[in-house]
Amino acid sequence: MTFDASENSIAAGRPLLLYQFQRGALAWRYTSADRDIVHQANVFRTLRGGIANDGIRQTGQPSADVMRIDAPADIEVAQLYRGAPPSVVVMLTIFARHYDVDDYLVVWSGDVRGVRWPKVDRCQISCAQMDASMEASGLRLAWQRPCPHALGTPPCGVSMAPLRVNATVQGLDGATLTSGALESYPDGHFTAGYVEWPIGSGEYDSRGIEQHVGSVLTLLGGTAGIPLGGTVRVFPGCNQTVARCKDFDNLPNFGGIPHLSGESPFDGRNHF
Repeated sequence: MTFDASENSIAAGRPLLLYQFQRGALAWRYTSADRDIVHQANVFRTLRGGIANDGIRQTGQPSADVMRIDAPADIEVAQLYRGAPPSVVVMLTIFARHYDVDDYLVVWSGDVRGVRWPKVDRCQISCAQMDASMEASGLRLAWQRPCPHALGTPPCGVSMAPLRVNATVQGLDGATLTSGALESYPDGHFTAGYVEWPIGSGEYDSRGIEQHVGSVLTLLGGTAGIPLGGTVRVFPGCNQTVARCKDFDNLPNFGGIPHLSGESPFDGRNHF
């Protein structure tokens, strides 16, 4: 029987929803059914207490179209948001099908925007549709003294792989990370860079570096999730100046205008 036939049936339909949360190679799958469901060779687990959403809306307004999913407080995907949120977006796809019918529809697709715990035993996952990101305002490239390019991006052109430092985590205090492997680098070398560590299935989570002094890195978002005694990958940062660009031997790709005048030609005065 097809999905449409089951959906239009008066008595034969047994509808259910499948929720697939995915971050790269990592995935968490749940179903609204009262038993585990195998879909496309993947097992969608039933949850004690169930999982449900507040409805699919398509008003054209991203803020009004946010979907809220009610689920048990201890599901795996919710734990990612207990502290600092994941460094990579967690996507959500919802499939609609009927029990014992392989035919299905993708009825919703988007990403997780946040999680809250309104009750001790329940969580509420807020998700936005994919087109919501298209409503966001983009940044325009401006004339400015500092370079507008982020280190390692295509406009910058610097390869990050040779700059990576593998460091053993020797100390964590909730805000800072300590490793002797960083002492040989000048203070500030890793400021505005980032630290990343493996979380399984070839995926890495990361934190930005607010400050680097000696063997100590102060991290944006804290050190939650970083394994003490484990190995992290540390990448340097850039303060977008000409001097720093020379450190990476990348001056031809510097995107700023270091000798830009401090006076605006549009202030109404005659500058000639």
